[in-house]
Amino acid sequence: MAKLKPRHKRDIRVAVGKIRLFLNKKRYHPRRNVLSDMVIFGLVSKAVKVAQAAVCLVDAGLPEEAFGLSRTLVEIALSLRFITNRYTERRARRFAFYVAKWKMQMMRRMLDLKSPDQQAQQQQPKYTKAQLRKLMPDYKLMVKLARRFPKSPSAHWSEVRRGTRRSNTRTLAFEADGHEKLNGKPIDWAFDYEWIYAWTSQYVHATAACMESHFTGPSEVFRVHVAPDRNRGIDGTAVFNIALYLYKILKMAFPVIGESFPEKLSTPLERILTEMVKE
Repeated sequence: MAKLKPRHKRDIRVAVGKIRLFLNKKRYHPRRNVLSDMVIFGLVSKAVKVAQAAVCLVDAGLPEEAFGLSRTLVEIALSLRFITNRYTERRARRFAFYVAKWKMQMMRRMLDLKSPDQQAQQQQPKYTKAQLRKLMPDYKLMVKLARRFPKSPSAHWSEVRRGTRRSNTRTLAFEADGHEKLNGKPIDWAFDYEWIYAWTSQYVHATAACMESHFTGPSEVFRVHVAPDRNRGIDGTAVFNIALYLYKILKMAFPVIGESFPEKLSTPLERILTEMVKE
């Protein structure tokens, strides 16, 4: 695990703040009728806010929570990689239109909502399908867009209705890169998915794998605490993830809007990563 020093916390906090200030001052505008611009700007905005939140958690002495939250940055990076790799506009539309599938799923859940507890049933709102349609002004459009996706509730946004190939987060990582090669072969993000995404997922889902620092032994008094000796270095790894995946996200996003990744944004992140690797 990466060792965290006070200056690393300060540097990542300053770097994320500068990135947010830079992007807000530039006043970028999505191109008309180019949905990929809106999607990419949205992913970048979400990434910066998640990075800010994770830094706050590290500063507040909640490193495990920051590490779990860093998985969101990995997922944003994987989605952005898939969208910008090829068929950018088509994939951006698929990403954006997935909200229609989610809204229709929520409507079905409201109609099917049942509880074995009578008191809970009385508290649950009762809606007819007609009433829910009135609550959704864009109902007809949502129905039309939702048909583009498989009916399965677990279907991934990148999976098309008429396709036969199952798709998931792993698909986003293992598609051969259309821009970068190593030794003449397109690279993939197997390590990012198989290692970083899988590792941080344990802290998102609160599995036993992330509970080691919280377990109380028979001879100990229970406390809500984190035993730092049982999860040493997780704070440094969280900060490393923040810097690394924010760097990757911005590096992919800027070329799509026709600009290079500004050195004033890339250099501070590179410095943090280099120092932490060396140390």
